[in-house]
Amino acid sequence: MTTIVCGRCSETKPPLDEAPTGGQLGEKILGTVCSDCWDEWRTASAQLINHYGLNLGAPDHRKQLREAMKEFLSLENK
Repeated sequence: MTTIVCGRCSETKPPLDEAPTGGQLGEKILGTVCSDCWDEWRTASAQLINHYGLNLGAPDHRKQLREAMKEFLSLENK
């Protein structure tokens, strides 16, 4: 079984089954974020969308959510 050292929780765990998004960001998430932390992000992202009333059809709102995701998952310096 393949494992990774998660960049967020620093634990050795199984990776996600597949990249959750496309492109380089998806590959970065796949290689550095465990499934537990990704599940936590999914819960947190729903809360952020609701709290700030984000409309994911708006490019600036998608960008705001993407930046929050990078911060939450500790992807900023990787």
